[in-house]
Amino acid sequence: MDSKMKKFVSLTIAFVITISWVNGQNTFHSLEEIWSYALENNSDNTVYQLQVEKAIKDYKTVNSFLYPKISVGMSGQYNKEIPETPVPGEIFGRPGETIYAQFGQTYNYTRGLSASKTLLDWQSMFQAKIAKSNTNLVKAEKALFEQNLKQQLAQVYNAALTAQAAVELSQKDLALADSTLLLTTNRFQQGIIDNLSLNQAKINKNNALDRLEQNKQYLFENETNLKMLLGLTPSDTLFLSEKIQFNENISIETIIPDELNLNLYKIQTENAGFVTKQAIARFSPKLDIVTYWGGVQYHDDFKFSMKSSDWQPNRYIGLNLSIPLFSGFANKNQYQSAKISQNIAQLKYDEAIRKSSLNDSILFNNYVSAKHSVQMVQQNLELANENVQLAYSKYSEGLISLDNYLSVYDDYLAVENQYFSRLADYLINKAIIQSRNK
Repeated sequence: MDSKMKKFVSLTIAFVITISWVNGQNTFHSLEEIWSYALENNSDNTVYQLQVEKAIKDYKTVNSFLYPKISVGMSGQYNKEIPETPVPGEIFGRPGETIYAQFGQTYNYTRGLSASKTLLDWQSMFQAKIAKSNTNLVKAEKALFEQNLKQQLAQVYNAALTAQAAVELSQKDLALADSTLLLTTNRFQQGIIDNLSLNQAKINKNNALDRLEQNKQYLFENETNLKMLLGLTPSDTLFLSEKIQFNENISIETIIPDELNLNLYKIQTENAGFVTKQAIARFSPKLDIVTYWGGVQYHDDFKFSMKSSDWQPNRYIGLNLSIPLFSGFANKNQYQSAKISQNIAQLKYDEAIRKSSLNDSILFNNYVSAKHSVQMVQQNLELANENVQLAYSKYSEGLISLDNYLSVYDDYLAVENQYFSRLADYLINKAIIQSRNK
């Protein structure tokens, strides 16, 4: 292979790799982009959508009782013994007597078109209402799942952004610890300090390196969890360009009640009411109309003709009325059971309304408290960072010992840990509010 061909192959491979990398890279600039992508690609949400479509089909199936039923058929019958029918003797010239005569032939066939239509069926009507309510229930479950998914996405997304910030801060801490170790090593070589101070500087750097690795691992876990929720593969590249912000002013008026969760209980209560009414409808009559257009032919021997002239017309219209009188107390017990279920659903709905308002108050108070706390700790972090820089300058100039510097540095790390802890609390409560308001 000559040099030109090798260069061409190398460029081709590089191009394919570049295309594959670009196709697998997913960049998100905001939480709204995360939500939009997840709602389209999350597999669980796709299952909920299919369940909604299935519920709609089931509802249409139940409503089929509104339409007439039409069928075409053919049947044959072999009469092994033709029954005798009592008739007046006058027909046979024997007045005053009753004659038992056989009417009919051994073989008879029927063919025709039958149509039936339900005129009155309260059970089917309430069954259709139950199917409609089930459709609304599945839609409500999907909407609630999407809200919970958005809440989970917001929490994991913010956790990933927090981890990114922690990694960046840990890298700065490591650079500072590395500079401290270098300065301490030079002083040790000059005989200014002993092994104790040198070992302290080494431990300080190792601790900084350990914190960096832990934050990287935390970032990897959150990015992986985010990929799962987004429907991405392990090989896909995830890049989050947004930086953490906590300057939003959310008041109590902007916190929407958990209506999707309450709506779920409401629909369940309505559904239980329809089930109760359906149980009552078991005591009601059912009325159907039946129409038949066809023909019949009779034979003494086993033969069959498809000629239209051999078929005698057979047409009728009928009404079927059925009234349930006794079912072994099954209908009564079923109604009582449905009534109890309806009461249970109503109690759950009322309790959900009561708890929802209380939980919203707790949510708002937690959010306000966490927001004030993280703002305060952020100020402390800025002050602690300034102290570390001042202490390092003094240590570099020989004005303070390494112990004094590391004491200030340890205070800074304690404030740093407190900052990320308060930030996590704030972002968790913020995510719940955001998932409702969008």
